[in-house]
Amino acid sequence: MNRVTVNILGRTYDVQAAPGDELLIYSLAEYVEQKLNEVQRDTGIVDTQKLAIMAALNIADEYFRLKNSRENITINVDKKAEEMIKVLERALTA
Repeated sequence: MNRVTVNILGRTYDVQAAPGDELLIYSLAEYVEQKLNEVQRDTGIVDTQKLAIMAALNIADEYFRLKNSRENITINVDKKAEEMIKVLERALTA
């Protein structure tokens, strides 16, 4: 494991990263800081613990919406694939 140092809202954090994941960790830290800044701008919250909880809730909301969207797309693709298979099977047996 490699140690990566990131800064979020002026505080330094050491994070363990698998080899090759260093850039991912930097990107994640940048994303978290962006979300924290958005919440702070939109709400005026200055307490870092409250700010972190609100940002975490926003990130969780994004995650769940994307996850549900992906699941819906997967279901639709599976249905279309089944329809195509049926059409092809009918065409091949005709």
